[in-house]
Amino acid sequence: MSSVLRKKMGAGSGLPPTILRYHDFWSAIHQSVSGWAAQALDGSVPPAPEIRRVYSGASAIEALDQRTTFFFNSKLSPGLCAIATDGAGAARVVARRLSQDFESAKEASALFLKLMFEAPAVALWRAAAASLEGHQAETVTSPLSEPAQAAGNFEPDSRYLIIGYTVMPEAVQSQIWLVFDLDYLMGCAHEAERRAAEHRRPPASRLLRESVMSSSIKVEAVLDKISMTIGECSRLKVGDLIPLPDTDPGSIRLNAETVNGQIEIGQCEMGVWKRQRALKLKQPVLEPFTQEVAKM
Repeated sequence: MSSVLRKKMGAGSGLPPTILRYHDFWSAIHQSVSGWAAQALDGSVPPAPEIRRVYSGASAIEALDQRTTFFFNSKLSPGLCAIATDGAGAARVVARRLSQDFESAKEASALFLKLMFEAPAVALWRAAAASLEGHQAETVTSPLSEPAQAAGNFEPDSRYLIIGYTVMPEAVQSQIWLVFDLDYLMGCAHEAERRAAEHRRPPASRLLRESVMSSSIKVEAVLDKISMTIGECSRLKVGDLIPLPDTDPGSIRLNAETVNGQIEIGQCEMGVWKRQRALKLKQPVLEPFTQEVAKM
C-alpha cells in the first residue's frame, strides 16, 4: 500500500473500490442494523450508511473514545472490532429498556449509559457476526474485550473501516457505528470476487466438451462388407460387377469416425424422403459411442 493511500485512509477517506463492490457484505450489514434498530431503539435506518470511512488505528481510537463503545475479541470476531453509539443512542437504549422518556434518560451517568448499552451492543454484534466469515456468533463466551485484544490491536498503523448509520426518527436521531478491520474485509471482498469470477467462467472441462460436441465428424452408411484377395482387388476395372448376395437394404450400419477409429453407432434402413434417398435410424445410438462421448 502506498504512503499516499495510507495518508488518505488515515484522514478518513480512500475507501477501496473492492470493498465498495462487496454488495453481499453491505446488504447483510444493512439487514442486521435495520433489524436491530427496530428492536432496540424502535427506530429505522436509511438504505445506505451515512458514514463509510477508513481510519488509522490511532484515529479510530480517538473517535471511539468520544462515544459509548464496546470492543470485540479477535479470537471470536476477526473482522468486526467494535460497536459504538453516540450520547443520543445510549439514552434511547435506556429510555426504551426502562420505559423512560428520552430527555430523562439523557441525564443518566456515562457509566450507567454504557452498562445499559452492553446487551444491545452484543445483540447487534451477534446479528452482524452471523453473516461474517470466521465469526463465532453463537458463542456462549462473552465476545467483549479491550481494544488491544481486537483485530489489529488498534495499533497506530492498523486500518479500520467505520460504518455509521443514522437511526431515526429525527426527534431522537442517533448514530450507530460498526468498526471493521480493513485487512479482514479486503480479504473477504477479494475472495467474493474470485468466487463470482469462477461462477461466471465455465470450467475448462465444460469448454472442452462444448468444443468437442460442436465439432464435425465423418459418418458413413455401410451397405455391406465383403472379403476379396489383394489380387482380386488389383484386377478390378470400370464396369466390373461386385455381387452382394447377403445385402439387406433394411439393415445398414451407421459408422462414425472417432479419435479411436471407426465405431458403429447404429442400424438404419434405406428409403425415400422428399424424393431423395434417406436413412431411417432403427434403434438408439449404440452404447459404446455414447460412453465415449460421456468421457469427454
